[in-house]
Amino acid sequence: MLYQNQIGMRCRATREIRTHEGPIRRFTEGTIQAVIDNLGRELINVRWDNGITAYVFFNEIEITDGLELSAAFF
Repeated sequence: MLYQNQIGMRCRATREIRTHEGPIRRFTEGTIQAVIDNLGRELINVRWDNGITAYVFFNEIEITDGLELSAAFF
């Protein structure tokens, strides 16, 4: 689970994610812009380094900002 204090943290995709703006390849890095709750599902708005901004689920990313491996989501 992600929290509001993780806004601005760096993350990377754990798998390929298809969006209407184009694919986000596995290991693409980005910055968390917002965390919202939608009908009990946590959505994370990420601005990816390839220029795409998209909402993803918490299990599609892992935090890369100095957190231990146990904080990575798969």
